[in-house]
Amino acid sequence: MRLFLTLMTSVLLSSVASVTQAQSVESKAFCVFDVAGASGYVYQTLQTYQRHAIAEGVRLRMQPYTDEDQVVADFRAGECDMIAVTDMGARKFNGFTGSISAIGAIPRYEDLKVLMYILASPRVARHLEADGYEVMGVAPMGAAYLFVNDRSINNVDALRGKRVTIFEGHEDARHMIRFIGAEPVDAKISNFAQLFNDGQADISYAPGAAYEVLEMFRGMGERGGIVRYPVGQVTVQLFARSGTFDESFVRESRRIVSRLYPEVMRVIREYEDAIPEERWVDIPPEAMQDYQEMLRGVRVEMQDSGQQALASIAYNEDMMTILRKVRCYTNPGADECSSEDRE
Repeated sequence: MRLFLTLMTSVLLSSVASVTQAQSVESKAFCVFDVAGASGYVYQTLQTYQRHAIAEGVRLRMQPYTDEDQVVADFRAGECDMIAVTDMGARKFNGFTGSISAIGAIPRYEDLKVLMYILASPRVARHLEADGYEVMGVAPMGAAYLFVNDRSINNVDALRGKRVTIFEGHEDARHMIRFIGAEPVDAKISNFAQLFNDGQADISYAPGAAYEVLEMFRGMGERGGIVRYPVGQVTVQLFARSGTFDESFVRESRRIVSRLYPEVMRVIREYEDAIPEERWVDIPPEAMQDYQEMLRGVRVEMQDSGQQALASIAYNEDMMTILRKVRCYTNPGADECSSEDRE
């Protein structure tokens, strides 16, 4: 009998401890932008992050959004404790990580992998908090490719005169379009694919997943394709107000997100591999070099030609230096690594 009572007491105490621990787990509203909603790969990937957060004592109530502007508005209104947005949304809160999407600044996934490692390091922590907001992590969404309605648009000169969708706030892309003599078409993440599919734009840039998820094959018609050269990298970035989470979780959050990289890249490559091979537009090596030098020239010209105010909005100097060092680390023979007008 005494043994039975002892066992029952132990079970009851264990139950009470479990309830107390569950009640002590912090609960926060996590608003996630994914153009495909809860079925999208960004939302589903961040469910893994959510499970890891619980192990760290933070319970996140995830809410999917298909409108990024609404996520930002709700965050500013205090309805979200943490948000997940794209680079365009990130630029509203942190210029350092917002500069990751600088045109042509991360041409290869090898570069991106190195950058993701750097962002999880304490060495750059001071750049991840600004104006009352903290970056809680950065993960890839895929390289941005040019979706074109004519396969002959396969070199820099062929871009002249073409209509290109430009996201609100992506001023460096707007400057590039004008630099090469093309025509910008104002767009938002919520409608850029529709503009392309409806024929209101000849070119739009997006991750490979947009081919299937946003049905951008419709805008290609029979003559179009996807230029197999990344003009940038799209990322999902997590933000919270400073002080919302304790410092230990902020550091762990960044590590958790960085460890998602292999799984996220697996999904990204699945989407890219699912695109029919005949839809890809391959360009010769010399054209790739022309693209890279043109994009670098746009960034340098924007910073050196009286456009400093615009450049300061689009580019964080410290991030641009890091990105240049990453590119020269993975490709030391590039012209920019020995050029006098280095970023």
